[in-house]
Amino acid sequence: MKHTAKWVHLPSAPLAEGESESANKIRTYSIRIKLDAPYTAPKSATTRNIDGEFVWERLVTCKGRAEAVSIAGNWFQNLRSDGVRRGGMGKILIGKETHEFVTVDDNWKECVYGSNFQPYASHNRLLDKETIKRVIEESKGNLKNADSPFEKTRKYPSLEWTTDKKVNLLPIKIGFSTYSDPSKGGMEESINRAVTKAKKRQMSWSRETELKEARILINQMKKNGLLASRRTHMDDILTRLSNSKHGRKAAKNQ
Repeated sequence: MKHTAKWVHLPSAPLAEGESESANKIRTYSIRIKLDAPYTAPKSATTRNIDGEFVWERLVTCKGRAEAVSIAGNWFQNLRSDGVRRGGMGKILIGKETHEFVTVDDNWKECVYGSNFQPYASHNRLLDKETIKRVIEESKGNLKNADSPFEKTRKYPSLEWTTDKKVNLLPIKIGFSTYSDPSKGGMEESINRAVTKAKKRQMSWSRETELKEARILINQMKKNGLLASRRTHMDDILTRLSNSKHGRKAAKNQ
C-alpha cells in the first residue's frame, strides 16, 4: 500500500512529573481515525491494524495535547467535507462524528483526575481507551465514560462526572491539627463529625488555638530557663530584700 507518511519515534516513557503539566512543551502525538476496513490513507497518514482494528494514523508535533486535539478535529472534519464536496477518500466519514472515531494518545499524562476536572477542556477530550481506563481508576468512580445525548452545536467529552456535583476528596480541617478524610465514610459523615466537634467546644476555635499556642510558648520558656514559676520568682524577690542594706537594718531593730 502506497503512502507518504513519515514515521516519528515516540518515547517509551512520559516526561518526569511536573514537566507533564506544561502546555508549552513540544511533543509528538498519535492521532487515529477508526475504520471498518483497510482503506487507502490520506497523504499525511498511514493505514494500520492496531489490536485488530483498522485505523488511519497521523503523527503530529505540537505544543501540548490540547493543540493536538484541535489538529485532530480539524483533520477529521476537513476529510469529511472533502468527501462530501469531491467524493474523495473522506467520503467514508460522511455521517460520522469526530468523538466517535477520532482519538489522540496521552503518553505524557496531560489528562489527569482532580476535583476541578473539566470534561470539555480540549486536553481532556478525544481520549483513547487506555487513558480513559486510567483516569476513571484515578477518580475512584467519580468519572465515567460519557453517555449524555450528543448535541450538534457542542463538543462532546470522553469522560463525564457520575453526579452533577464535583467531589473533592481532600481532607477537611475540623479542628486544631485535626483533619477528616471524606473518602472514608463520605463527605456527609465528615461534615457531621465536624459539626459535632464544634458543638462540644466551650470557646471559639480561634481562641482555643491562641491559648494552646501561649501554653506551648510558656512551657518552652520555662524549659530554657527564660521564665521562672510565680513561687520561684517571689522567693527570689524576698531573698534579695533580706540581703539588702535596709533588710539587714530592719532585722537588727527587731
